[in-house]
Amino acid sequence: MAEFFSQFALAQMVMCALLLFPLRKQNPSISLFILLMLCSCGYLLSALLQPEQDSLVAWLLQITLNALPGVFWLVSLSVFGDHTILQRWQYIVASLTMMVPLSTSIIELTFAISLQDFDAIYGLIKYGMLLLELVLICHALIISFKHWRDDLVQERRYIRGGVIAISGLYIFSVIVLEQLFKVEWAGLEIVTSFLLAALITAINFLLFQLKQSSLFETVKPKASVEANNIELPKQSQELLKVVESMEQDKLYQQDGLTIAGLAKHLSIHEYKLRNLINGELNYRNFNDFLNYYRIKEVTESLASTDYNHLPVLTLALESGFRSLSSFNKAFKNTHGITPTAYRKKNNSNLG
Repeated sequence: MAEFFSQFALAQMVMCALLLFPLRKQNPSISLFILLMLCSCGYLLSALLQPEQDSLVAWLLQITLNALPGVFWLVSLSVFGDHTILQRWQYIVASLTMMVPLSTSIIELTFAISLQDFDAIYGLIKYGMLLLELVLICHALIISFKHWRDDLVQERRYIRGGVIAISGLYIFSVIVLEQLFKVEWAGLEIVTSFLLAALITAINFLLFQLKQSSLFETVKPKASVEANNIELPKQSQELLKVVESMEQDKLYQQDGLTIAGLAKHLSIHEYKLRNLINGELNYRNFNDFLNYYRIKEVTESLASTDYNHLPVLTLALESGFRSLSSFNKAFKNTHGITPTAYRKKNNSNLG
């Protein structure tokens, strides 16, 4: 039974990688996700084929197996950490799960030694790598959960929920029980292979039966509409209420405003509100929707000499931002320059 689930999961992973391959240039996250599927295939093949320990096949499969936790971490940051641009140091950290074991194997082959004869060094490498893998995977799950509430893409919320629940169980079963505590239970392999098959099947269904943009951002938000010139079809009058709550009531200024709080204020079901903001305006994250109005307000203030006496931090906090760093990031993503530079530019033009 375990072999059946493993083969089924392997087929799903190969299909996923092949279908996503033509789309890899649309979004960097897609390439990382393909790499994750390939590493997962290596993990399954190592269990299914069980090649000889010193063979080339075993060596290559072991590389993909070691790379899996790091790639999983990068995918979670890229896909679920909204607007996260991966840095070089993150790639370096992710590569450690592969490079340290690989370097250890090369040293053993080069000098014809076994590090198992050196208890301290062997223990440091083995348990250090296990700790790093657990830290990376736990951080990936935290990132997924952290942004889950503000996610407006319902399909991606389902995937996040699946990642949190199933991946958590899978990681606990494989790393903690099998590798750390060496638990020997006949049903453990069946449970882990079933969880993996269920997770990959669910992701494939949401990606290709619904829409592949549920995971990867391939569309841009539409220009947000103004309350005084909005042109909406009759069935979108609820969206008009949403826009008016921003333009007239300026609810975006409220500290800690959540989509649940806005739904309660407007007497709209939260599920319906998500569909309105995502389906009609193409916003994938609730904070992006709020930040549009916050940035708009601050931009108008920075462009006016009437507010020159107010620090940028004051304008940012009054518009609803919680910190100067989050404001600076959102402002620079919108205008391409810092708020201070924007103010100086506009003052010089006025002068």
